[in-house]
Parts: sequence; structure tokens; C-alpha cells
Amino acid sequence: MKEKITNRIFGLDILRSLAIIIVVISHSNFNYISNIHILPLPDGVDLFFVLSGFLIGTIIIKIIEKNENFNIIGVFNFLIRRWFRTLPNYFLFLLINILLIYFGLIKGVLNKFAITYFVFFQNFYKPYDFLFWESWSLSIEEWFYLLFPLTLLGLFILTRYKIKAKRIILITIILFLLFPLIFRLFQANKSLDYDLYFRKLVLTRLDTIGYGLLGAYIHWYYYEFWRKFKNIFFVIGLILLFYLTTINLQILFFLKTMYISLIGLSIFFLLPKLESFKNEKIPLKPFQFISKISFSMYLIHIPLIQIFSNTFSFSNKYAAILIYIIFWILLILLSFFVYTFYEKPLMNIRERIKIKEYGSRKK
Repeated sequence: MKEKITNRIFGLDILRSLAIIIVVISHSNFNYISNIHILPLPDGVDLFFVLSGFLIGTIIIKIIEKNENFNIIGVFNFLIRRWFRTLPNYFLFLLINILLIYFGLIKGVLNKFAITYFVFFQNFYKPYDFLFWESWSLSIEEWFYLLFPLTLLGLFILTRYKIKAKRIILITIILFLLFPLIFRLFQANKSLDYDLYFRKLVLTRLDTIGYGLLGAYIHWYYYEFWRKFKNIFFVIGLILLFYLTTINLQILFFLKTMYISLIGLSIFFLLPKLESFKNEKIPLKPFQFISKISFSMYLIHIPLIQIFSNTFSFSNKYAAILIYIIFWILLILLSFFVYTFYEKPLMNIRERIKIKEYGSRKK
């Protein structure tokens, strides 16, 4: 492979920016703003999942190929860097949500199950949907960060490093694609709510991230194929994604099983083209800016929506539009503040930490 993924890829910044904008739009459906959903939009969280799988998969593949090995130190190195990126923001906003609920500023229930949110167990196999509503997707991400490298490590140990790393990575990706689908198939005939028991559980959604892993695998090991068919894949992805976001999903068995897999597959097809996007014709800075603050935007937007809904009355559509504009401005300003003075300084600390390296295996 000649090219490798860089720290910032314009097309992926576009995808991340669109993902957070779609998420906020879908949740900020204030009175008189309901007509904002004119076009069929994909689920922004699905975009985040596939993108995360692609980026994390690429990072781990690079670690393995660089060292010709993968051991507990490699897992530790990866997790430390990930946790510096995600956990500080997560726990900050978990505590903020608890305080806002305690003082009655937003809706939610505080009970004994709150402890599950501190160990990302709130939606592992069944839902506890009573506070920090948006954390369901963050829990899925955190379990992915943990389970993917540990599964790789387990396979390396079981095979005693005698099977090529490329094959072990592929086997792991296949496991991540198949297990959630099989689990959904066993659950599909039960009278369980789709949103809570299929869309928002760790055990049912890891395959969406798995399609991003598949993208990272093909990008790394079959780059010429990845680049050659990027335009065809992009068209296929757009058609499939549009179809899935416009069909009438009345067949519950399909919705609970293959629909989730096909959503991940459709976004996977978009990756080769997006990964090759350059910024000669499209302004870079707005997308890069939104992409950088997207994590903070995701964590802030739902509490802010609830506070706005409880504070302002929407007597007519013009007042609603004005409040909606103010909401977006405040959301971006708060997200920029959190990113600049909390998130980014912690990431800078991460870059200064010297973590023990490990060498290549002996041949």
C-alpha cells in the first residue's frame, strides 16, 4: 500500500460534520420547526459508528504491521490513548446530566441503575434509558474500543502468532460482523421495542462499527482495489442508503435484523470516495471546525434542547425560528469552549505521555 491515512482527511471531516448536524437536527424538533425534516436523512449515529470503525481499525492495523506483533502492551497503549480522548468528556457530561436532573432543569430519573453509566453497562444487553440519553452510542463505542483489540490479542495468543496478522485481523472483523447479526436473529421474534432493544444495545450494534473495520482492512491491504472502484462504490452506497432511509419499515423482522447490517454496508461503500476527497473546491475550515467540536456538540445538544424547551414558549413560527437560531449559535459556542479549554488540553497531555513501546517478534 502506498498511501496511509493522515491525521485529518477532508472527506472524513465532511462525514463527521454531516453526522453531528443530522443528529442535532433530528433531536431539536421544537414546536413550529417540524417541517425541517424535508429530506430523508440517514441516522447520524450510524455515520459516526462506521467512521469510528474505519479510523480505529486503521490505527490498530498500523500498530500490528509496524511491530509484526500484537500483545498486551499494544492493547494497553491503544486503550490509554483512546480513553484520554473519550473518557474525560464522557464523565464530565455524565456528572453534568446528573446535576441538571437533580435540580430539575432537565428530565431524567436518578436511581440505583445510575452506577451502570460509570462502567458503560447501561445498555450492554438491556436498556436503562432514564438519564444521559445520548450515552447509549458512547457505551457502544467504548465496548468496541475494548473488545476489538482484546479479541485480536486473544486470537494472536491462541494461534501462537503462527497465523499471519492479516488473516487474524480479517477473522476478527468477520466475528464483529456476524455475532451482532446472529444475536439480533435470535431476538427478532420477541416482542421487544426496536429502538431500545435493537438499535441501542451494545450486543446488537457492534457490527455497524465492524463495517468501518472492514473499510480499514481493505484500505490498508487492498488499496489499489479501494481506489479503483471508489466512484462505483460511492454510487452504490448512496443508492442503498437512500433506499434504506425512504422505505416503509413495517416488516419488523427485517428492521430488527438485516436493516442494521445494510445501513452499515451502505456507509461502508461511501468511505473510499470520502477518504480520497480533497479540499480544492470546497472550503475546508467550516467542516474541519465542526468536525473538531463534534464530540462536544454531541454531549451538549440534548441537555441544551431540554433547557430551551423548558425555558422558551413558541407562540408562533417566527419566534420558534429565532429561538432555533439562538440554540444553534449557543450550541456551537459552548462546544467550542469545551473543546478549547477542556478537550484539547487533555489531548495535548496525551501526546506528551511516553508509553512503553514493544518490539517486533523474533523471526
